[in-house]
Parts: sequence; C-alpha cells; structure tokens
Amino acid sequence: METATLSLRERSKAKRRNAIQRAAMRLFAERGYEGTTIADIGEAAEVAPRTVSMYFPNKIDIAMSTSNDMSARLTATFRANPELCFVDIIEVWLAGEAESLEVDLAASMIAMFETNPALRAVSTSHVMEAAGLTRPALVAQLGLAADNPLVAIVYAAVSAAIIEYIAAVLASGGARGTHDQFIRYLRALIGAARPD
Repeated sequence: METATLSLRERSKAKRRNAIQRAAMRLFAERGYEGTTIADIGEAAEVAPRTVSMYFPNKIDIAMSTSNDMSARLTATFRANPELCFVDIIEVWLAGEAESLEVDLAASMIAMFETNPALRAVSTSHVMEAAGLTRPALVAQLGLAADNPLVAIVYAAVSAAIIEYIAAVLASGGARGTHDQFIRYLRALIGAARPD
C-alpha cells in the first residue's frame, strides 16, 4: 500500500512540475521571458507562486528545465555505458530522447526560443556542457591524441550537428526516419578525421 501511495504522490508531483513547465513556456512565448512573473506562471498552472518556487527556484530554472533534463539524461547515458564508443553513446541517448518526446512540450519550448533567442543560447550551452563529458569517448573513437587540434574541430562540428538535429527533431515533433541517417553522418564525420 505504501508503494502505491508513494507512486501516486510521485505522479502527482510530476504532473504539477509538468504543468508549471508548460504554463511557463507558453507565457514566455506569449509575453517574453522578462514580461512573465512567477505569479503569472502560478496562475496559469493553477498553483500558488510558492508552489512554483518549490519546483523551480527561479524563472531561468523553469525555462531551462527541458534542456537540463535532456542534459541530465545524456550524462546518465554516458555514465551507464562507459564501454560504448562516442557515437553509440549519442545514439542510445538520442533514441531515448525520441521515445520520451512530448510533442506539445517540445512545441512550447520551440515557441519560447523563437520569442526569446537568448534562452536558446543558454539551453544550447547547457547541452554542450553535458556533451563535454563525452569528449574522452570522442577522442578514443578518433584515435588521436587529446591535444591534437583536429579533436577540437571534430568536437565542435559534432556538437553543432547534435544541437541542430535536436532542434529539427523538436520542431518536427519527431525524428521521422532521420535518426539512422544522422547516426551514419556522425560515424562518417568521425571516420573522416581518423588517422589512416
């Protein structure tokens, strides 16, 4: 009985957190980030402002919550699969992201970023920071010394490609058959930089 109650409580908390995220992103898209208050978010999510603050200490935490969740899942995927090469880690992570994609939440996030480009830049930097943990796996897959200048070039190219792929998937509401093609692209990009 206690497990069922705990499960219900956790589901309730997740629903409340999700409602706050959705309300905030919608308001950020409609009114702009600066034009939205915690009280506005609470009203739109039908919770008290204090409840909003219990889930998210400030507005930037709400705005970045989805990308921070993605970054946390990338970190977890990397830590759970240390034996995998870089592209395989990215493939497992992206497949998980596609499975858990909430189309309407993604649409809200895209709208928020269109209205508030600075938020997209912050989001991108958060994902890039998490991707930095995978750099040793990339170096190993490249077969180059970590200080080889080509490592930085490939890392930048791969990172930019991943960010654009995620944005395209979010904007279209799903991978629509591009996942395998994108993974082949990453493998080719890394393969082209490997020493002969």
